Amino acid sequence: MKVMVERDATPVENPLSEREMEVARLLATGASNAEIARELVISPHTVKVHLRNIFEKLQVNSRTEATMVLVQRGWLIVPGAVVEAVEKPPPSPPEPPPIQDLPGYVASWQRTYLVAVLSLCILLFIAPLAGAWMAGAPDLLTNAKASVTAPPSLQLDSRWQARAPLRFPLGRHAMVNLGGVHFVLGGETNGGATLDAVSYYDPTIGAWVSAVPLPMPLANLAAATHGERIYAAGGSRSQPDGKASLSDLLLAYDVALGRWEEISRLPYPVAGAALVADDGALYLLGGWDGQTMRDEIWRFPLPKEGEDNGWEQIGHLAKARAFLGAAFIQGDIYVGGGYDGEHELDLLERFTPATGELRELAPMATPRGGLALVFDGVALYALGGGWTRTLINLERYDLITNAWSNFPSPIEGEWRHLAAVGDNGQIVITGGWAGDYLDSQLQYQSSFRALLPVITSD
Repeated sequence: MKVMVERDATPVENPLSEREMEVARLLATGASNAEIARELVISPHTVKVHLRNIFEKLQVNSRTEATMVLVQRGWLIVPGAVVEAVEKPPPSPPEPPPIQDLPGYVASWQRTYLVAVLSLCILLFIAPLAGAWMAGAPDLLTNAKASVTAPPSLQLDSRWQARAPLRFPLGRHAMVNLGGVHFVLGGETNGGATLDAVSYYDPTIGAWVSAVPLPMPLANLAAATHGERIYAAGGSRSQPDGKASLSDLLLAYDVALGRWEEISRLPYPVAGAALVADDGALYLLGGWDGQTMRDEIWRFPLPKEGEDNGWEQIGHLAKARAFLGAAFIQGDIYVGGGYDGEHELDLLERFTPATGELRELAPMATPRGGLALVFDGVALYALGGGWTRTLINLERYDLITNAWSNFPSPIEGEWRHLAAVGDNGQIVITGGWAGDYLDSQLQYQSSFRALLPVITSD
């Protein structure tokens, strides 16, 4: 390889980190992303992130250009590369001397006119940006201003089944499975109205039954179950002026007593977070606090009657985001997808509360925001998306092989802010936004379990 270098090149400080230089050294040998990942014991996705950072810092567009720049500047030595020096081009002719300032006089009306014109130009420039920001910010918490399209057509194969619809179209709600009973909490309906309704599906009569409503209307809330209780965290509610206020409450619903109570205050008001539970604690992940996306992972030890042990921060997500999915599986929390304010994400991470370790797993094939992440007892499912790109498939994650596979979605284009639960080899999905809020309840046969007869010698 022959590299041409100018003799009088001015030394420049290497902008790459030590890890990026490790990637660059392997890159210069012609190694593929997979080979680099294997050599450095990182994932191919992480290699892509490092390459993107290298290209940006070096201001290049290809692997070859990156290698050339590193060799030219002496930051990388490639065996077999021949470095040749070339003469710098002759200097440009000197600039002509500046023209002397001309005397003159600006009248006061001219100065006033100039200031007015400049102010108008600045206003015209920033108005579209401000308008876009004002229009975009509320969309994080509501679909009230979104364009309504024709209802989507359901494409149901043999593994999908339509069950009794919700009592009204619904999205941005929460759904939990409490002992085989599926509860739907809060949400937003047509026109952007926030609801306090709580209902559960009774399969014996094939209909939804009302339960004790939330203490206040809430959408974009997170929910989980523990024992005989349902916990709801955060959320948002619409105000008469069109704005939304965020909740910082942790609420608990005692099914046996039929009442809601306030358990604790969250570390901050938040909407679009995820909530999961293990044997002794609740975990709150991500969300939007009204100003920024959050990346914290909080733990709340479930208190005894009358106690409040408080929230403890135990980790961070790899990227701040809201409207993500989470599921607790065998001592680990799996966190997938989400929306960072600009893009949907394809991340899947596994957080171990016992050790605080966060490990990046195989990314989803499709970035997804406003999704549900559901474990059916066998595999993990990423359901919904289509916030910034077209939704075609849903995805299944195999915990053993660390690999995703696709299966057709009954709704294409967009289907986000839905809610879902897993239940013994089945997945139940309710509502969501697909050009308008849906009242659907769909059941998917996610896995099949055969009961084998017991054979004895008697």
